[in-house]
Amino acid sequence: MPEGIPYASTNVVAGAGLDLNYVDDRVFAYSGLKAATTALKTYLSFQTGSRTIVGTLQTNAPVDDDTSTGGTVSATEITLNGVKVAILKTDGKDEDMNSSERMELVLPPYSTVFITMIDDGNEADRYGSMSFTGKVL
Repeated sequence: MPEGIPYASTNVVAGAGLDLNYVDDRVFAYSGLKAATTALKTYLSFQTGSRTIVGTLQTNAPVDDDTSTGGTVSATEITLNGVKVAILKTDGKDEDMNSSERMELVLPPYSTVFITMIDDGNEADRYGSMSFTGKVL
């Protein structure tokens, strides 16, 4: 929901998607579960409003709910205004490193944000997710 549009019973967003949602001085974006794939996949894509946002990105490697089969190794790429600013690696496969990673982000006004993930496997039964939560300053 764009900044400045008040919430009403007809326009409340309470689900997952690519967009950034504003609620008072808080923001959130939840990707929902996405199947693992070797192709680069967009998990979050949004443009910030007229004020700076300070928040936390959490990326979760694709895993299977059957613990015996594990998951995949993945790389999350954060692009801010066309510049790649960070890559976070997660491992839901061998579990020799974190399957979830967090990163603090400061997002300037009117910034375009793309957050993508690529995995080492093409497993339709393994799902990853991302979330961004923050505060508008």
